[in-house]
Amino acid sequence: MRMSYTVYSQQMYSRKVSRLLLTLCFVSFALLGWAQDKEFVKKNFKDDKKGYRKAMDSIKKGDSYYLLGAHFYHFAIPYYMSAEKFNPNSATINYKIGKCMIYSSMKTHAATYLEIAISLNADVAPDAHYCLARAYHLTMNWDKAKLQYSTYLQTLTPEQTRQITDVRKKIDECNNGKLLSQSPTRAFIDNVGTTINTQYPEYSPEISSDGSKMIYTARIPNGSKKSIDEKDGQSFENIFISYYKNGKWSPAENLGTPVNKGKSNNAAAGISPDGQTLYIYHSSRNGDIYQTHLDNNEWTKPQKMAKPINSDGKETSITFSRDGKTMYFVSDRLGGYGMGDIYKSTADGEGNWSDPQNLGAAINTQYDEKGVFLQPDGNTLYFSSTGHNTMGGYDVFKTVYDSGHWSSPENLGYPVNTPGDDIFFVMPSDGKHAYYSSDLRSGSGDMDIYMITFLGAEKPMMVSTTPNTLSGITSHIADVMSTEAVAVPLANRAILSGIVVDSETHTPLFASIELVDNKKNTSVSHFNTDSLTGKYVVTLVSGVNYGITVKADKHLFYSANLDLTDSTHYHEIVKNIAMQPLEVGSHVALRNIFFDYDKSSLRKESAGELVRIIDLLHKYPTLKIEIDGYTDDKGAVDYNMALSTSRAQSVINYLKTHGIAPGRLTAKGFGAANPVASNATDAGRQLNRRTEFKITGK
Repeated sequence: MRMSYTVYSQQMYSRKVSRLLLTLCFVSFALLGWAQDKEFVKKNFKDDKKGYRKAMDSIKKGDSYYLLGAHFYHFAIPYYMSAEKFNPNSATINYKIGKCMIYSSMKTHAATYLEIAISLNADVAPDAHYCLARAYHLTMNWDKAKLQYSTYLQTLTPEQTRQITDVRKKIDECNNGKLLSQSPTRAFIDNVGTTINTQYPEYSPEISSDGSKMIYTARIPNGSKKSIDEKDGQSFENIFISYYKNGKWSPAENLGTPVNKGKSNNAAAGISPDGQTLYIYHSSRNGDIYQTHLDNNEWTKPQKMAKPINSDGKETSITFSRDGKTMYFVSDRLGGYGMGDIYKSTADGEGNWSDPQNLGAAINTQYDEKGVFLQPDGNTLYFSSTGHNTMGGYDVFKTVYDSGHWSSPENLGYPVNTPGDDIFFVMPSDGKHAYYSSDLRSGSGDMDIYMITFLGAEKPMMVSTTPNTLSGITSHIADVMSTEAVAVPLANRAILSGIVVDSETHTPLFASIELVDNKKNTSVSHFNTDSLTGKYVVTLVSGVNYGITVKADKHLFYSANLDLTDSTHYHEIVKNIAMQPLEVGSHVALRNIFFDYDKSSLRKESAGELVRIIDLLHKYPTLKIEIDGYTDDKGAVDYNMALSTSRAQSVINYLKTHGIAPGRLTAKGFGAANPVASNATDAGRQLNRRTEFKITGK
């Protein structure tokens, strides 16, 4: 006797409005003492035996779910409501409806039924006042909730330590909620729409850096009994994808096999900075994290991450630094502070992960931490927790790493956080929006995915002597008119994106891209293009001189320099790249070969570029190349010719000293010949002062 979630939802929402309106009438009578408790016994319904038997059958079916525990309460609601329609003055049935609603998508209506239950019978159930307190708590009736919690607290004995601790924490949450809601965060919270959200739970969004792709988790039935999780009666989790096009999210698609495996929960756990690797939570064993890669627009078979990341405990969510060498993840393994803790691990030069380190008591609590997300600056961490100064359920917190320590977690405040569950916060690189899941809003049904738009400081109202020409203008309209979205105050960033193609056929290429900090000569990030479209996107932090190297099979590597040393604001950079085939005559500019002014000696920032040339020559041992040097048009022709030749020869000498046969190498100087840009500007002259690499033989 199991009711499908689809049938439950249809019954639930078809009656929702009409039943609640009727119930409000009963509340008024009950509170005035005009109604008496009328329990479900035969003698109370002698005149309608048929209706009584039908109601008792509904109660029996509802109880079959109720006795299974809180995960199944929502299945009991339509049966209990059917019985309540027959007899609205039963304290027990109103109590059960209200209690079940607290654990359903109708939690904000629970107080109505619990008020009736207590007014009909103050002793209807030992936890009735606790349930009413929870109902008030979830609707932000802070003072009423505290009063009911206190009333329930007085009924507990000293031996009931667990219940006492829980109630005192709930009272603290009400105090936190009251304080936070009095000074709300300036933000708009918008449902992302019905192309993603349904009457079923949607959560755990993972967003690409440019905000164009969302991968998320949903529990949508597929009509098969095998797709039902016996632990809670709902459909197994599956992973879906949607794309942001023309100002809206496209209809979501199930990622299917091999990402989603049958008879298990498959949830989005994290995504790599380039969007090419997806991390998945599979519920096999106690729950582990797997990874799958996008290959020719198809996701590969997920592979389980090795120890020490996965453990005998449960690992649920994961996030990475820009260079992919540091990860933060959530685990409930032994040795933590609470239910789920946040851990850190770093990769060595061979890609092996270090033993995870717990972030410590400043971040992790005796309660549950979940849904970790690292901003591209590498120092700002978002996560959800049922500890700290939460206002109830999971709240989203922010912490910043500075001077060797994580700051005290900051609650993002109301309306981002509510007394319900607000979790799985992620943010595209522009910082103007964020996405997360919440279960306590006017959504499509259960937990939904929402977009947060952060607003700037409130602008003061201005006094005007101009007569009003519009009537009924509200403060909300004035607020909207004077407010613009602003980026979250993090380190300055840039988004670099584009498409990599073959220079002759213009077909997209699968390529690897490496970003190097030229000053430090260290790799910042390594990622791949989409194998089908050739698209790439990466988030950069301002203040760095980047060397960009692109490699594709059977093509010359591509070199570019992107100097963001003096950048002070967010901006987007589009760089489409055409790769030269590995053929005689193909050439490419070496934008990360640097010389001191008016000198031919190589600067240390050139080391990374030179190593890439050496690697290419080792990979193709018969390849012969020519290094060409160029200058701008400043200075005498003969001098420029000599300087350009000397610089080309410096590169050749470096290659020789690192094992490349002299017979494969030629140096030529061209002075100011063959300019690639105008010499009338500083920017143009800088482009003309270059070193090029050309294939002369295979």
